[in-house]
Order: sequence, then C-alpha cells, then structure tokens
Amino acid sequence: MRPRAQSAHGRSFGNLAQLYDDVRPSYPDAAINLMPMNWKDAQVCDLGAGTGVLSRLLLDRGSQVIAVDPDEAALANNPARSLIGSAEDTGLPTDCADVVTVAQAWHWFDETRAAAEIARILKPGGHLLILINQLDVRIAWVLRLSRIMHAGDVYRPAYRPGPAGFDLVDHALVEFTTPVTVDGIVDLARTRSYWLRSNEVTRARVESNLYDYFSLDHPVSGELDLPYLCLAYVLRSAA
Repeated sequence: MRPRAQSAHGRSFGNLAQLYDDVRPSYPDAAINLMPMNWKDAQVCDLGAGTGVLSRLLLDRGSQVIAVDPDEAALANNPARSLIGSAEDTGLPTDCADVVTVAQAWHWFDETRAAAEIARILKPGGHLLILINQLDVRIAWVLRLSRIMHAGDVYRPAYRPGPAGFDLVDHALVEFTTPVTVDGIVDLARTRSYWLRSNEVTRARVESNLYDYFSLDHPVSGELDLPYLCLAYVLRSAA
C-alpha cells in the first residue's frame, strides 16, 4: 500500500469509534509491565492513541497521558488529554515525554520520520513501548478465521522493530484470550481496515462466510474464548 493510502486507512477508525472500543481486546498487564519503570506520574505520549484502549490503562496506573492521533473522531472517545497530530509531526515540545507508547499503530507510521519525531519528544534516555495485539494464528481454526476476515495477522517470531536511534532492550510474547460471541466476531471484522475499504458486496460476503464458518465448520454456542498474542517491545532512545 502506498504511504498516502496507508495513512488514510489508518485515520478511518474513528467512524466506528464505539464499536472499536466494544470489540477490540485490551492489552495484558504482563505486556505493559515489560517496561522497567513506575508508571505513576510518568509523562506519557500515547501515539496513534485512537479511542484510548491503551490510554485508559495508563491513566489507571497514574500516568500523565497525552493522546496523539490524526483522527479527531477517534480521539473524542479517548479519556486522556488529546492532541490532533501524527507520528511524524506530533506538535509536542522537545524532551517532554518519559515514555512514548504505540499500541496497534506502528504499521501505519512512516518509520524513519516517526523515529526521528519520537526521539525528539522523548527525554534523554527515554523509552518507546510498542504493543501489537494479533489473533493467535498458530492455532489452526484461528488462522482460518483470520483468513475469512482478511485480518492480515501473520505470526513472525523473528520480527523485531528497529527504528533508527533506538536500541531494543526487551521483548515478550504474551498469550491471552478474550470472550466473544459470533456476532462479536462479525463486529470485530467490521473494525478491520479490509472491511472499512471494501464495498457493500464484499462486506456482505465476509459476514456470510463468518456466520457459515461458526455454524458449519467450527460450531459455537454462546461465547467462545478467542486466542490472541500481544507482542511487546521495549526500546530505549540512544540519544
């Protein structure tokens, strides 16, 4: 996808802000705790913060959070102080953050420009925490579900983010599940970028295929536990 188109898709989630909050999983404590610090009173920039799935958890830990995102509609659901901006141009002052967090958004950024901007707003020796929730496609039925949804989730165990000017100091893979109904999985598909950029015919086909899958191939009654992985990476500014 071209950078401009990629950026546009990354800004489209605010149209479904409440649905996104309702069906997207939160981030496990073990992933957040990978950061070697006390979150209380920490100055945190939650970058690509969207509706605030991570922002809420950081506020609960006592952090001073500023949520930055280009999507004004998404930020309207975010309880943190907010600022319209991008990863490449946050609008924040230099050396203002102890930590920059990026949850479910790193793949939308221009990595070179974002790394330079993050390094600028971090205090010397500050940290960058990247969190990525994805379906646990190591499990056969979840892999099939991912393909029906066109989720694009691919498990790459060797992947490590390597933005210029940062050193990777720790990483972890945290397994977790979230309870969901089949209707909830269809709603989850509606928050994916494939759905958002598809026409009504394609959306109807995906919805039908999901209901068929859970009635015929993988029958479900009531709720099921949907397996996820949270990939967590802690990086320190080399400046």
